[in-house]
Amino acid sequence: MSQERPGDNDIIVTERTPLVGTPESPEIPPSTWWKPGRSKSPTLAFISSATTSTPIAYKPATIIGLFYFIIFISSAADAFRQIPMTRIYEDILCHEYYNSTQSQDKPIDEELCKEDVIQSRLAYLFAVLESLNAGISCLVALLWAVVADRIGRKPVYAASSMGMTLSVLLIMIVAWFPRTLPVRSVWISSLAYLCGGSPVMNACVFSILSDIVPESTRSISFMRVHVTSLVGNLISPALSSAMMSSTGPWPVMLFALILWTISTALIGLIPETYHREPLAENAELRSATFKARVLRTLDQLKDTLSIIRIRSVALVLCICFLSLPVLICTFQFMVQFVSKSYQVPLAETGYIQSIYGIAHIVVILLIIPYISSLVVRPTIPSWLRILNESRRDLVLVRWSYAAYVAGTLILGISPSLSVFVLGLVVMSLGSGSASFIKSIAVLHVNPQHRSRLFTLMALLEVASNIWATPALAGLFTLGMRLGGEWIGLPYLGVSLTCIVMLVLALFVRVPTTECYDEESSSD
Repeated sequence: MSQERPGDNDIIVTERTPLVGTPESPEIPPSTWWKPGRSKSPTLAFISSATTSTPIAYKPATIIGLFYFIIFISSAADAFRQIPMTRIYEDILCHEYYNSTQSQDKPIDEELCKEDVIQSRLAYLFAVLESLNAGISCLVALLWAVVADRIGRKPVYAASSMGMTLSVLLIMIVAWFPRTLPVRSVWISSLAYLCGGSPVMNACVFSILSDIVPESTRSISFMRVHVTSLVGNLISPALSSAMMSSTGPWPVMLFALILWTISTALIGLIPETYHREPLAENAELRSATFKARVLRTLDQLKDTLSIIRIRSVALVLCICFLSLPVLICTFQFMVQFVSKSYQVPLAETGYIQSIYGIAHIVVILLIIPYISSLVVRPTIPSWLRILNESRRDLVLVRWSYAAYVAGTLILGISPSLSVFVLGLVVMSLGSGSASFIKSIAVLHVNPQHRSRLFTLMALLEVASNIWATPALAGLFTLGMRLGGEWIGLPYLGVSLTCIVMLVLALFVRVPTTECYDEESSSD
């Protein structure tokens, strides 16, 4: 739990910190909440006054350890289902294409399922599914955030996890009855994301950690969450490939469902870390008319969107909206692309994903920390030295996007699988871009406004999935239609988005003073 230490002047984050809106310290005047001359909206003022800091009897270290374990299982479960789900639905489409009368229990030879028409339909099927998942997640994310502030983090986190479990179950049910249910019925599984989905789960994870972890070690805890998720995503594709080679796709899919069920059940062991105690203002809020509540909500939304007026923040938000293709082109899409382009059985594509995962972790845990400390040392040559940490993050994020451009370009033109793997290794050098760009954006807003900034960034990243997955599927279909080297067109498209992100990053600036100016004039 957070405790106030001598010399701390910042707002103390406790187990009472709300998910939407941040608490205001009584000692800080309302005029300093955002920028000089601006004040907090009435709704936010009420939320702040309704929070208290009462000790809760639990051991933070135990909760954090359990949390890491749950995150590991959830990440592994999500990665486990990608390869078997691709093979199962590929076989269903293959039966439809060949008008096969044989039992669906007997899969068609995988080599016969690499026809362009089948692969195009498969890419389209998953593209629409991911877009629906992202769209529904965006629609309900803020609603669930409000619910979390009213009833607590734990129920919302559990509901989101149950939704993810239900989604996997619905996907399996549709695939189990291919002659009864049309293959496009798999899109119905997106309705499970009404329970929250991965964006809400991520928000709850960081909110619970913020409740129980002191500010001095919070960034380290967040990094450990990221690494734990990476490890889960790293080992799962290789294990999935090994299992599929001996058992087929269905036992692996069932194992993914079991992992999601275990992850959801373990949430019951986590105590609630957030409690609101109603104060006298509750009666006033309950007696407010519907019109007054709408006006409060609009005022709160207007206050949040005021961040966009800062040029560098607006550029960062644009980068967030373009960033998802870099991520999704290394997950399920890469499984299908590698299998089609290099005639690799789907059961073996997990090993290629694991190579990228290993490179990703090495970059995050070893290379980035070393370079980050190296470039600010006074002993290195002046042409390599960076004056301060803020300027360092800006330079490194530009280098990261340059690595993305080079890596995805290699992926798009690679003539062989070995060159493709080399492109993945080059691409992994940009792994720290998300952390760097968030660090830069934070410099432009006051601490009390940062949770709103992170919410906007997260929503834009999720919303980008609405267009990114269909765009990759469309480019994949076009590349197969053109034939030859054009099959790498999807990765050339990703390379183009990386170039745009790099150009936008060149116009991002860091503040030159401690105050949060609207925009600084130089780096």
